[in-house]
Amino acid sequence: MSRIATVFGATGLQGSSVVQALLQDGTFKPRAVTRNVDSEAARKLVEQGAEVVAADLGDKDAVKKAVEGAECVFVVTLPFSTTVPELVQGTNVVDASKEAGVQFVVFSTLPDAKEMSNGKYPHAAHMNDKAQVQKYLEASGLANASIGTGGFLENTVRPLLGTPFEKTDTGYILNTLAKPHAIGIHTWITRDMGPAVLALFKQYKTRAEEINGQRFVLGVGQSTAEEYAKELAKGLGKPVEVKYKEPRGVPPVDDMFNFTAEYRWYPDVPVLPDPRLGKLGVKQGTVEEFARTVLKAHLG
Repeated sequence: MSRIATVFGATGLQGSSVVQALLQDGTFKPRAVTRNVDSEAARKLVEQGAEVVAADLGDKDAVKKAVEGAECVFVVTLPFSTTVPELVQGTNVVDASKEAGVQFVVFSTLPDAKEMSNGKYPHAAHMNDKAQVQKYLEASGLANASIGTGGFLENTVRPLLGTPFEKTDTGYILNTLAKPHAIGIHTWITRDMGPAVLALFKQYKTRAEEINGQRFVLGVGQSTAEEYAKELAKGLGKPVEVKYKEPRGVPPVDDMFNFTAEYRWYPDVPVLPDPRLGKLGVKQGTVEEFARTVLKAHLG
């Protein structure tokens, strides 16, 4: 009988990485959950051998159907929803998983900027709500682990918030909303999330003491923007200049960058890559490798 692993957000950056890792390994049969089973990305997953089902995280009944019969579940909630808050999305999956007898749940999380700053930064809901879902999962009685992420390296090839990575005659420009002294975490999400989740799925029983209830951190490193630019330059073969942009005037975004300037996101994990993931066999990439193999090709 197939060991089923349900993956929410299966066509997004995080979920697709998990589905691909599961398909390549073969231990689990991925059940890929997406809101639109007719999308090109969903059809490709079917062709690759994944089971694809439709469910909205706000629909508890659909969520329960998606996890029925699954041994393991991976979930990432969707931020900035106008209809279903992330806290509701996450608790729906936790409750449904418990009711369906799921054995192990992995959640993609972020730090609670509001709690860590003693209320100074209350507007970063995309961070704070995920942290609350993590707490709910940990209190649920389900075997679980969470994976904390940082800023995605992929954001250089899909610029957000008006901060494109630019090519010039002599090199490149890294536009950023980060503060000059802020220490940011760099996560190669499409490369590393899948192998990390796979390692947890395969070992949650045999290495329960090392895995259950833990928040791991997925990051190839952490540095200031200037240090990050130097690593990118190594892979690109040309200098990268940093240009600091003014705040956007968008409370969730401004709170996130202001919080990052004052606090380490995961102070309990001072060294990255997280050595605990390394002990579980997870080998993460580097900023230089990303720049050389992904960013350089994208820029042409």
